[in-house]
Amino acid sequence: MTLNGLLNLASEALQANAFALNVTGQNIANASTPGYVNRTPILETQVDGSLTTGGVLATGVSRSYDQFTQARLYDATGLSSAADSRNTSLQQLQSVFNDSAGTGLAAPISALFSSFSSLAANPTDATTREGVVAAATGFTQAVNAASSSITQQRSDLLSQAQGVASEINGYATQLASLNTKIAVTQGEGGDASDLLDQRDQLLTQLSADVDVHTATDGKGQLVVSVSGTTLVDDGSAATLSVSTDTNGNMTLLSQMGTGPAIDVTSQLTGGQLAGIKEARDVDAAAESQSLDQLTYDIGTAINTQQEAGYASDGSAGQAIFTLGPSAQGAASTIAVNSAVAANPDLIAAASSAATAPGGSDNAVALANLANENIASGGTATAADAYASIVGDVGLRAQSAQQDSETRDAMTSQVQTMRDSTSGVSLDEQMVALSNYQSAYSAASQLITTANTLLNGLITAITP
Repeated sequence: MTLNGLLNLASEALQANAFALNVTGQNIANASTPGYVNRTPILETQVDGSLTTGGVLATGVSRSYDQFTQARLYDATGLSSAADSRNTSLQQLQSVFNDSAGTGLAAPISALFSSFSSLAANPTDATTREGVVAAATGFTQAVNAASSSITQQRSDLLSQAQGVASEINGYATQLASLNTKIAVTQGEGGDASDLLDQRDQLLTQLSADVDVHTATDGKGQLVVSVSGTTLVDDGSAATLSVSTDTNGNMTLLSQMGTGPAIDVTSQLTGGQLAGIKEARDVDAAAESQSLDQLTYDIGTAINTQQEAGYASDGSAGQAIFTLGPSAQGAASTIAVNSAVAANPDLIAAASSAATAPGGSDNAVALANLANENIASGGTATAADAYASIVGDVGLRAQSAQQDSETRDAMTSQVQTMRDSTSGVSLDEQMVALSNYQSAYSAASQLITTANTLLNGLITAITP
């Protein structure tokens, strides 16, 4: 090898190790940057002339990326986010039936039946009769408020889901743009590591909103699918929207360009959207139906007994509550019969016209309904049926909290796995930094030595 060849060899080593030092420095600088993937400089032997070994050449960087671990992170993040969303929603649902805070129905139900007991003890007292109307009004207002709270929560959850869908659409647009930039950069032989990091970070954020699956097409371009439909294909992005069906349940629609909107609700399995839907259309809907049924059962039983008795003037008893033909919507619509509210003497305390107004047999029967199985298809008392609702909400909330904690722990484990593969180890980087620095110094020394030899040779042959 000539002295010029030695200088070239040293110069290549200097450049290659300088490149490696820059990559290592970038790793150290981004050790705490979310989504950053560790880089390793690729150094290859440069064949020098006819020799089998030669100089060193920096040909690029390698990202410490494991697509399988990354996919597991997307799945874990989606399931964790869904569990967290459901848990938060159920904590709010529990507050609707929080008797200790005065928002439950135990006290109004108890007060209603207690008012009938007071009426049985003093059927001709006007104040006592007004107390029955007040208790009946308090009961209807309490169930109206509970129903309204659940309805409002379901409405809020729908609005929240629509906001999440808008956020997803923003991510999709950014991912499509990054796909295009990455393709151009790689096509020109450039380093797209930073762009790939940005894309991975966006996908992780997207997975917190909806279930995410990735694949590559025939051209090697990334395709992102959510809920069984394509969200991003190369440089194109679909649009997601949230609406309701004829039953009032949340639906998720996907539309690519000007194509038809496709209902993908049945394939929604992860992310905030899945948690919101379960809390809204499963949990809250179930408690709303249970509340409707309890309201209808209590109202129907009292109305039936009331109509079997007689008012103070000896007329047949009228229904105390206004109810629809079925339990559906009963909690939101039940009210005290305006005629009874205006004239408490219409409350049927007597069991026959002959015993009115002093009779109290029917008032006793109305009070005894508190201990009879008038709810849940004739299998539970009103108090027990309400306790069942409270218990069911509590069990759902407890299950959601446990699921949230479990999913969060699993996500942390997968994140640790991902970091062990793709994250930056400062200890490893410091070792690499020392190695590349030593190699750089050695290459510098080689240049100095070659230069000294070359100068000596020039001096020796110069007359």
